[in-house]
Amino acid sequence: MTELTRAGSAPCADEPIGSSMLLDAATFPIVRMNFAHDPADTHDDDFAAFEALLDRATPFVIIGQGAGEEIDHEHDHDVDERRRLALWSKKQKPRLRAFVKAMIYVEPSTAKRLGMKAFQIVSEKFWGYPMLVAASDAEALTMARGLLKC
Repeated sequence: MTELTRAGSAPCADEPIGSSMLLDAATFPIVRMNFAHDPADTHDDDFAAFEALLDRATPFVIIGQGAGEEIDHEHDHDVDERRRLALWSKKQKPRLRAFVKAMIYVEPSTAKRLGMKAFQIVSEKFWGYPMLVAASDAEALTMARGLLKC
């Protein structure tokens, strides 16, 4: 992971601040999240990268892609992994609410986008920030810039 840049930088700057398999913050405050990663991953690097983003104390938007069937069905996490994720989310909830404006998931399929409504509600309750859905990367970027007002 690369070194983090200063926390007080201007929103919508293109500053690299580090990345992991799951998160790519090269265009912070727009952060890319790729759900298509090794299921054997313990997520330690992912938690650390997410915490580093929150440590910046600057609002950002996550654009997510690559979940495939995971987004439609519960991802197969073991009980310990689900517990760890829930505890992390609960501990970080105030910072998640304060700094994550939304997670925008890119889903080209109209049917799948419509089917994600229930998942969006559950996701927002769990994470503390809204989950929005876009048909394309371009639409997601427009939504993200609107949320960030840049």
